[in-house]
Amino acid sequence: MNGMAKGKLKRISDYSPKRPRAVFIIVFILFMIYALSLIFPFFYIINNSLKTNYEFLTRVWYLPQKPNVENYRLIFQEYNILSMFGFTLYFAVVGTILSIFTSATMAYLLSKFKFFGSSFLFVVAITFMVIPSLGTTAAAYQLMNNLRLIDNPVLIMVTYCGPFGAYFLLLYGYFKGVAWDYAEAAKIDGAGNFTIFFRIMMPQAVAGLTAVAFMQFIGIYNDYFMPYMYLPSIQTLATGLQSLSINASNTGAYTEMFAAMAIATVPIIILFMFMQKTVINNTIAGGLKG
Repeated sequence: MNGMAKGKLKRISDYSPKRPRAVFIIVFILFMIYALSLIFPFFYIINNSLKTNYEFLTRVWYLPQKPNVENYRLIFQEYNILSMFGFTLYFAVVGTILSIFTSATMAYLLSKFKFFGSSFLFVVAITFMVIPSLGTTAAAYQLMNNLRLIDNPVLIMVTYCGPFGAYFLLLYGYFKGVAWDYAEAAKIDGAGNFTIFFRIMMPQAVAGLTAVAFMQFIGIYNDYFMPYMYLPSIQTLATGLQSLSINASNTGAYTEMFAAMAIATVPIIILFMFMQKTVINNTIAGGLKG
């Protein structure tokens, strides 16, 4: 009997599908090539930032004969990169807080309450993602000029208060997955709507808020369009690097430009190294809950 059972199991296993190892190997190679294509620009920047201008012009694809850290010293002394860092961090931190707060408020409102016009607001949120921002640039600039927001680093923060977008959809999914029983229990204890939102619902969605805040921070940190259009007299890292690029094309100081690019890139890379698992897991969870 045991022999017959073993034979039957063996015959059944003969029909089990075999893993297509060749397909996995090809996919792995393709992804490795893609990963190298992303890493190569950063290596190119670091490598050329440690050269002299002569080495860059004559040996652009070779390693430096002797690392030249003078480029980094010149960037801090002559190009005021610390001021660029300060403005960039100010816009990134404050803009992220305002953006997350407005998106979380709207996502919570539409996911947990049904009222007249709630479905229309959700349609508006989706529609705003379809309309290209380039088509509204002229009207937006005219509006900013009329409201005297041009070149005002404080009032310009109102532009980050828009509640709709991709981050709204992620937070909508998180709040949609939070059980309403917590709010009902808090109401029995006498809690109001603001208490429920800030002390019950927001902590429940902290994983999604962390992921969204991280992505929004990187987006504002790397943003070039907003500072260039609305803050012409203030240099962030993005607009400052563009000025360095123009200066390098005129003076040939390309290695100093690469040093500035490396300095601007390293903080985000380090932050992403510590946050990548949290961001990926929480983003996927938000999508599944929605």
